[in-house]
Amino acid sequence: MSKSWCESHETTVAPQAGVLQMGDVALQRAIPMDVLLNKTKLFATDLQNPNTLLSAKQLAQLFRNASLLLSRPDLPLVIGQQLLPISLQHFGLGVMHAANVAQALDYLLKAQSLWSPLLHLTALKHEGYLSIYWSDAGAHLDPEEFTLAVLMEMEALRSILLWLGIDLHASEWVFELKSLPANTLSECQSRWAASPVKTDCERFALTLPNTLLHEPLKQASSSLFYVSEQQVAQLPLSFLGYIQQRLLQEISEMPSLETLADEMAISPATLKRKLKAHGTSYQKQMDQARSLMSYHYSHKLGYSTERVAESLNFYDTSNFRRAMKRWILVG
Repeated sequence: MSKSWCESHETTVAPQAGVLQMGDVALQRAIPMDVLLNKTKLFATDLQNPNTLLSAKQLAQLFRNASLLLSRPDLPLVIGQQLLPISLQHFGLGVMHAANVAQALDYLLKAQSLWSPLLHLTALKHEGYLSIYWSDAGAHLDPEEFTLAVLMEMEALRSILLWLGIDLHASEWVFELKSLPANTLSECQSRWAASPVKTDCERFALTLPNTLLHEPLKQASSSLFYVSEQQVAQLPLSFLGYIQQRLLQEISEMPSLETLADEMAISPATLKRKLKAHGTSYQKQMDQARSLMSYHYSHKLGYSTERVAESLNFYDTSNFRRAMKRWILVG
């Protein structure tokens, strides 16, 4: 039986996952490709080869180079606009044949290893809405690179809904952004003018109303979608994405490291070693999951501090507040 997770060094993506778009922008700015590809061990001819696969490490380095070289505030939006469905490769038709937006988004989340190898997406429901959050998938992105990748994927989700024929002007969905440079924020507000854009938020999030999620898609086909969905269901999540998903399932009573290691069919020592290789620890992963749910409970469900603490199995509010200060560093 194949693993339901894969480590960052095992993840590979086709150049369509944003790389070719970066190359186009570099050429437009007369930046030699070998400069953009610095430290990636790739050549320009590799990007034109349909059989080329990039590791998550190579992709992260490309984002690093691009953020330094391509001083365009709209860069993540330009890349994101073209990211989907092409980076899904032959799985792209599954999105088209979904019955509605909710089904298409669920499909994209299951296929995220194909188009989001650097970040893990988590979708959480609340009354009348669905919120999507982003976290690091173990690629060691610095804050600027993380921001670039999130904005790219926000635009990718917006663009694919437009591609599917959804009128976003008729439905209110909200972009929640952390602090951004003024020129980048201006580009986002201009591109996303039809939707509310909240700034200086604690974390990046995209919130969609049920009215949008229930929008039917014109080329829906239950038979064709079923076949595609069975295929993407077999795609592995990122190593950290798998752990986050597992921890969020039992947020008030998280499994011990030993229990999780047993579920993953590896030893506790191996799990610790793999977490360290991804720049994290089990405690940090638990803190990250609690940080996400704390934000979701308070900002989306309107829970009081006391109720959030109780939901996360903290029965001493002072201990909970101290823990929150630690979570801010990993959230």
